[in-house]
Amino acid sequence: MIGKNLGGRYQILSPIGEGGMSVVYKAKDLLLSRLVAVKVLREQFTSDNEFVKRFRREAQAAASLSHANIVGIYDVGQDENLYYLVMEYIEGENLKEIIKEKGMISQEETIYIVKQICDALEHAHKNDLVHRDIKPHNILINKEGLIKVTDFGIARAVSAATVTHTKGILGSVHYFSPEQAKGEIAGHKSDIYSLGILLYEMITGQLPFEGDSPISIALQHIQKDPIKPREINPNINQDLENVILKCIAKDSNDRYESFSNIKNDLQDIHEGKLIQIEVKENKKFDTNSLENTIVFSDKLEPNKSINNKKKKKKIKPTGYALIIFIGLILLVGSTWSFSKLFIKQDVIVPDVQNLTVSEGKRLLKDKKLNLEIKNEIEDDEVPEGRIISQDPLPDAKIKSKRTVMVIVSKGVSKVLVPDIVGYTEAEAEIRLTNKELEIGEITNEYNDEYPIGRVINQYPRFEDEVTKNSKIDLVISKGSRPNFKSMISLIGLDLNVAEARILEQGLVLSGVTKKPSNQYGENIVFEQDPAVGGRVKAGTKVNLIISSGTANNSSESKVAVKLTRPGNLIIEVSDANGEREVYNEQHQKDDVITKNVTYNGQATITVYLDDEIILQKNEQ
Repeated sequence: MIGKNLGGRYQILSPIGEGGMSVVYKAKDLLLSRLVAVKVLREQFTSDNEFVKRFRREAQAAASLSHANIVGIYDVGQDENLYYLVMEYIEGENLKEIIKEKGMISQEETIYIVKQICDALEHAHKNDLVHRDIKPHNILINKEGLIKVTDFGIARAVSAATVTHTKGILGSVHYFSPEQAKGEIAGHKSDIYSLGILLYEMITGQLPFEGDSPISIALQHIQKDPIKPREINPNINQDLENVILKCIAKDSNDRYESFSNIKNDLQDIHEGKLIQIEVKENKKFDTNSLENTIVFSDKLEPNKSINNKKKKKKIKPTGYALIIFIGLILLVGSTWSFSKLFIKQDVIVPDVQNLTVSEGKRLLKDKKLNLEIKNEIEDDEVPEGRIISQDPLPDAKIKSKRTVMVIVSKGVSKVLVPDIVGYTEAEAEIRLTNKELEIGEITNEYNDEYPIGRVINQYPRFEDEVTKNSKIDLVISKGSRPNFKSMISLIGLDLNVAEARILEQGLVLSGVTKKPSNQYGENIVFEQDPAVGGRVKAGTKVNLIISSGTANNSSESKVAVKLTRPGNLIIEVSDANGEREVYNEQHQKDDVITKNVTYNGQATITVYLDDEIILQKNEQ
């Protein structure tokens, strides 16, 4: 991967880290010349089209979040069989590394970190996005101490993967909420529970629940009370312990209502204020609640011994029931999956994706299920009013009367066209790319206001609303319009006269070439470039060809006249070479004009003053 350009834009520089579902690389955005982090999905995930589709949608939803404590998602892309996320690059370390390094984290530092996490998650929840995978690995801390929460919405996509993809889920089981362990829908209270586990780990240096298998850990989330934090770290405030215990209450109704409430209590603790935090005792564990327990993997064995060598405690009746129940699992054999014993498969969830809400409700009602709209978002593929995704997924087996949560399309996502007038074409392309727009047709026009190469107009206009990936047509300046005119005739003029005429027209004499001519006398122009009538502007270069004399025998005749009135004097020659004009000038009264006229063979030289012949000579 090192050196590869994803999407022709992101150059992979070096690996940063890896997890169960992806590998993260440091990369350079070649278009915007900045460092980014690129998360590339592992191959076993990319082969599942449903997973990839869900992953892209969740990532796009997360990309809509904009908060100082949330790692920004810049792009979601595909390059051949590689699917990737482009994210903000954070130079620092994750919270798990800090916990391993320090063990227990001080109360003050813990409050400082967790308050920022609360800000990030509160913002996400207000935008109807539940994280579902809060753990220290997903909490980044940059060199300035700013907390950044990453991987929003990714857990939702992973949790929908098939059994062969469960490895990525199991790494998070230490932070699962009871409702996640039971296979129920994970709402915002689930994130609060996971934050409580994170708080517990930071302040004590250890996790509340450990076990020999993911299933045994999940069961502890459902049924077991943790050791109280102050028994492990007596240096912490009782109120902080109460905050943690309230967060990790088994019943979601007993937890905090929001992250802002958690943050307020943490701030009061930091300021030394006396606060009252109600922590309710967890209800007794009921084995009937195992009916919907999550399936981790058909290949995973149940925990071999829940009754480990610990201090003997009086076992409650429900405890005996659980031991007997798990004993039955062991007798049946580990070839049976955990799910086959615990899940009662009453209803198969139908596929309501791409249906209208009313169609989806009718279909679910036939299966004795309910429909609830979780969110409405823009989507480039699914038409407005139709269902983009559902939770649980199609073909899932759940209890009747359960609610299927759906996300409904608001139609093709739209953006406001940025102002690109006055920018160069390259600058305009960057501004359009940032808005997921493209350059369309380019035309060029003269413009006195904008210099060459600058955009002078755009269609659609600034702040018009268009769909993503729309093309924006540009009009680019060619500079000021030149003042064109027709090229005058210099043929038959003496070189000095022709040069004066060129200067009068604002043109430039570029080159003069001499060639023999039987028709024109020495130093007389007989060819020009540009040609007569051609389009020229100020500064246009003119090239002349003048006569160097006759190529064979020729004669000269001297013509001398004194004008008795003002007028236009014209001298014409008719000889063996044909008829031609050799002189044409405006004069005043009493002007004396002397001109040597070259001719070949017999010739007639005629001098006109305006239209009147004032002299005619025949030469032999």
